Amino acid sequence: MREMIFHIAAMQPIHIDPESAKPPKRRNVKVSKDPQSVAARHRRERISERIRILQQLVPGGTKMDTASMLDEAIHYMKFLKSQVQALEQATAANQSTGSMATTGLSMTGAKFWEGSYSCFEKGNEASDQGIIMNTPSHSELNKIDS
Repeated sequence: MREMIFHIAAMQPIHIDPESAKPPKRRNVKVSKDPQSVAARHRRERISERIRILQQLVPGGTKMDTASMLDEAIHYMKFLKSQVQALEQATAANQSTGSMATTGLSMTGAKFWEGSYSCFEKGNEASDQGIIMNTPSHSELNKIDS
């Protein structure tokens, strides 16, 4: 079931609305000016902003608590990593036979994982390849980190 959700999510383009990543406005709250409190508040705000962005990237992330969403993010990243490895293997096999045009694979999809996770930066969108190959089972996903 989880893999099916990941397949559907992998084929969807990613659009992060900057307004939805902003923290909710607080009213009638006295804010401390203590430097330690200000630094801690700033750190918490940065963490909250990153969590909200991650919730938008993970399939179903907005409908669960933070711990569950982080767990799903781990599984989703393992799934995406296995998909990239499958694309790299298919690209390497196609390059050795010289039939790159028959499968429609591009090097941009194969080189995605080698970057510095630029897909999570604001304003970037993942390319929608629409190619799903060699889907791993749940046990195989757990073996990837082991």
